[in-house]
Amino acid sequence: MKQKTEIELKANYEKFIQILKKYFKGERLEKLLHMYSENELGINLTLSPASGSIYYHNAYIGGYIDHIFNVTKNALRMKSLFEEAGGKIDFTDEELVFSCLHHDLGKLGIAGKMHYIPTDNDWEKKKGHVFKRNEEISYMSLTDRTFYSLNHYGIQYNENEYFAIKLTDGMYDEDNQKYLAGHDIKKQLRGKLQFIMHWADHMSTVIERQDVKS
Repeated sequence: MKQKTEIELKANYEKFIQILKKYFKGERLEKLLHMYSENELGINLTLSPASGSIYYHNAYIGGYIDHIFNVTKNALRMKSLFEEAGGKIDFTDEELVFSCLHHDLGKLGIAGKMHYIPTDNDWEKKKGHVFKRNEEISYMSLTDRTFYSLNHYGIQYNENEYFAIKLTDGMYDEDNQKYLAGHDIKKQLRGKLQFIMHWADHMSTVIERQDVKS
């Protein structure tokens, strides 16, 4: 399992804060900085893994923020590729980056309690499950926890950002089928951002786990 030094973890947190300051301003920025402050979700942001299993992706301390950086970088690249291929961009960079930074927010848990905690079962560890869900936190789907957290901190999001975050997992999430599997033209999604998000997230996940050996 990858190990990060305290210096690397701190540097990643500071890099994340600088991204916030680059793309957001005003009240939205103030509320984001509060949500990611040390007494709220800042420590969770710095230390959380991206998953619980070494066979999925980034199951190590600091893996969450690495994944967020990868998705943001790849989404900006995917936007350029999409446009070069003839796609019409109908979203802003602020909307794209907001969606990238928060598509997995539910994985941070709540202030003072991480969503993922180390597995204490040796049999589970041998199977690669090095982290488990923290049962001290009420169960929610990760997407529901994401929107709950944004609402809890009073952070507004628009329709583009809602669908981008909601549908990042594409058809891997059964709840998304009502938006993605229908053929009624009147119900087709109007924006493109959720597709950019799905492609960037899926590609990042595939790359992150490509060197994992069974």
